Amino acid sequence: MCNRRTSLSILISVLLTTVEAQIQTAEECPAGAAQCDAVPELLSWAAAHGAQCDRLQTDNTLAIRGLRATTDIPGGSVIVSLPRSLALSVSPSQSCPILHLIPEDVWSSSIKNFQLALLFLAESKKGRDSAWYPYIQTLPQHVDSLVHWSDTELHELQYGATEPEQQFLQEAKQQLDDIRELYWKLESSGLVTELNSTLEDVVWASDIVRSRAFAISTPEGWLSPKSIGIAAFMANVVLRIPVFSQWQATKRIISIARSVTFMCIGAILFGTQHVGNMDLALLPVIDSINHNSSSLGHLQPGGGGTTVEAVIGPDGAQAFQEVTAAYATASNEVLLQHYGFVDMDNAHDEYTANILSFIEENVIDQPNEEQLQDVYASPVLKSSLSQAKLTSQGWSTETVTALRFLLASEEESRAAKSLLPLRWVTQVVKYRQLPTPGYVFKEAQSHATETRVDQVRRGTSKSELVLRWRFRLFPLLLGYGLWS
Repeated sequence: MCNRRTSLSILISVLLTTVEAQIQTAEECPAGAAQCDAVPELLSWAAAHGAQCDRLQTDNTLAIRGLRATTDIPGGSVIVSLPRSLALSVSPSQSCPILHLIPEDVWSSSIKNFQLALLFLAESKKGRDSAWYPYIQTLPQHVDSLVHWSDTELHELQYGATEPEQQFLQEAKQQLDDIRELYWKLESSGLVTELNSTLEDVVWASDIVRSRAFAISTPEGWLSPKSIGIAAFMANVVLRIPVFSQWQATKRIISIARSVTFMCIGAILFGTQHVGNMDLALLPVIDSINHNSSSLGHLQPGGGGTTVEAVIGPDGAQAFQEVTAAYATASNEVLLQHYGFVDMDNAHDEYTANILSFIEENVIDQPNEEQLQDVYASPVLKSSLSQAKLTSQGWSTETVTALRFLLASEEESRAAKSLLPLRWVTQVVKYRQLPTPGYVFKEAQSHATETRVDQVRRGTSKSELVLRWRFRLFPLLLGYGLWS
């Protein structure tokens, strides 16, 4: 009995030790103790310089270090308001801000990602003297981007079957070559000779920018459409005062001011700001929020362009719940290429297959030659079939529409071609887009046509079976880091 009690005591002691070890491990920071301790300092530093992030705190219990809510946060709330002065950024057509370290010709010939990487690297070399030191010390010392993948590891992705996949692999392999070329241009620069920056340093800085930088709106200056429109509107109002209305040129000036006002309103309402015309920035605190593809949060300018605001999605967050944001509305391929990770539950994931080649090579009530020629003559239809998109919801609407057009009966094709103009107008109003060849086939056709379409969509096409397998397994393999 004594031996049994002794054995039982030893067993309980071992179990308690194991549980204590697991609890201690769960409380450790996944990024390492130094980086973990630096996050509260980052939040304090940001708050001291005007940032508003008091409803967030670091969460060390996550598999990947992140931030959680300290209180209930309503949907649509601003969770971080960051002064632009705390954003390390580069603007389009910006001259080199560190000419003593980087020649202007090297700077101007580099893409914005590399410009920001060089600016960030120069700051990191300052150590504690950098204004961004509290932020820099929280960043990882290694990012598992595709730059570090060998050809063997890239081959494990089983890519190369389609043109987009071949382009993906080519871009992945080209990344390191581009960084090496950049470093070769910098060999005699102050960044290398004075700060002793190595190729590994440039790769690391490039990884940080590629995986963490955001495109943000460029601050509006005095010559922005908004500023000019307000000035023109005020001129239009002021010149109508009797004191000024007696001037000989008043009517002409008012007419010009009115035209300028309407032009500026049109530019504001219908103008789009492309990523190429936006600033690229590293955003302290904001980039500590982990990615979630289903998150509906977004970034927006605030304070008249003086701040960058992170807005939480409509569902908000409960107290002590992790706060997430969507870095991009993109597939896992894009996330892996630019951020070095994949999302296991990515609602935007997609794969590409060439259904057109499959139909031509297999006998599935082969479409007639005229319909096949119509498909090849239409870039929209051809692209929808030769680069068909498969998502978690199945084939895209464009692909199904093109399939119906291609596999429709002769009677359905003739009926579609003889549509009255009124039907065209109806389709434009219904689908909010200009008609394209095959657009009427968005709706289901005859039973025979739908059966032929389903033959291609559901299993007859080996491409879909392969892609569905990869769609489920590919994120899984990467998620468990079998190649790390």
